Amino acid sequence: MFGFLFFIIFINKNNNRPLIYIMQNEAFFEKQSVLTYQKTKIYEEYIIEYLPRLLMTYGSCLIADLFCGPGKNGDHNGSPLILLNRLNYILKNPKFNSKENLKVHVLFNDEDLGNIENLKKEISAFSFNRDIIKIHIRNQKYEDLLPDLVRRPEKSSIPKFFFLDPFTYSNVKMVDLQNLMLLSHSEVLLFLPVFFTYRFTSAKFKKEHKTRIFIEEFTQKGMADYNDIHEFMTDIKSRLLTEIKINRMNPVPYVRYVLLDGGGSKNSLFLITGHPSGMLCMNKVAFKNTDDGKCFKVKESSQTSLFSNHENTRFHSLFRKKLIKYLESEEVVTNSAAIDFTIREGFRPMHLKEVIKELYVLKKVRIFVENNKTVSDSRKWGISESPKKETIIKWTQDEKNKN
Repeated sequence: MFGFLFFIIFINKNNNRPLIYIMQNEAFFEKQSVLTYQKTKIYEEYIIEYLPRLLMTYGSCLIADLFCGPGKNGDHNGSPLILLNRLNYILKNPKFNSKENLKVHVLFNDEDLGNIENLKKEISAFSFNRDIIKIHIRNQKYEDLLPDLVRRPEKSSIPKFFFLDPFTYSNVKMVDLQNLMLLSHSEVLLFLPVFFTYRFTSAKFKKEHKTRIFIEEFTQKGMADYNDIHEFMTDIKSRLLTEIKINRMNPVPYVRYVLLDGGGSKNSLFLITGHPSGMLCMNKVAFKNTDDGKCFKVKESSQTSLFSNHENTRFHSLFRKKLIKYLESEEVVTNSAAIDFTIREGFRPMHLKEVIKELYVLKKVRIFVENNKTVSDSRKWGISESPKKETIIKWTQDEKNKN
């Protein structure tokens, strides 16, 4: 097979019926819900933001949608057609005209033969550059196809982008994520029906119950009482950071979540990546669509939100506290290290610069260049998405003693 960046998506495709019955819901693809629209919106914007960088760097990639569906949700394009649409848009950029051997391998898979036949009809009527975009269509079960993809190390150096949208979260295991992330240049985006599992975190399920198995596999605390849904999601993040390794040189992945709040229904996105550039792209997409980078409120007018406006400042405040603690404990950090810390926390360098400016005015930090010369001009602090030089951020010792 081929390789590329990983998108893994888990989603409850029906908010009103038990998960055990979802695969019988033949009407699912007849319309598109608000949350499905927002999911595909983030997926689409991330592709636009990150894919051009990968193609310019590597020249080829694999994008695999392993639960692709029929191609449309009612009158709306589903993930396969959204992808082809965006690829057409990206490849029209003149900078790709001089790129030799440019190839984008696209793998669409669904175990439902009817979905595959419908998708083939949609693709046959779709206009795209068939010399660059190579489409491969399969009709297999996910659990049969995935091991074959993972067992092809000769292609592991190519960036890999897997978009998985199964009918139940129980289809994908932690070991799947571990194996996928061991491949180089991989990313995973998990789409979880988080509110469904959150409601039952303290239920008395038997050990073999699917919901209990999932909660115990994907959280640190397991079946327990959580203060709120964000504590639950943070616990999932902690478990992912604990269980998933990338490589010996950089074993700890970047993980961030975004909650999709539809009022009565909730879903969540978890990005797992080994690349700060990928994480930064998702941070930008998240802040474009949310007030705080965490809660994507997509409720309809008749629905009430699970969250108050207080949440809009909660995460900024938490980031500020964690950043100050980090700077104080380390005492001296480079601008690159501070930027990496910020990106890992789900924020952007512009947010780091805001806090550093505040601390600088309070005389809690000083900025130096390599010759120990202080820098007062914030434009020369090297705090940006692409810093051109290294600077040193030093916590003022006197202020540290006072604290």
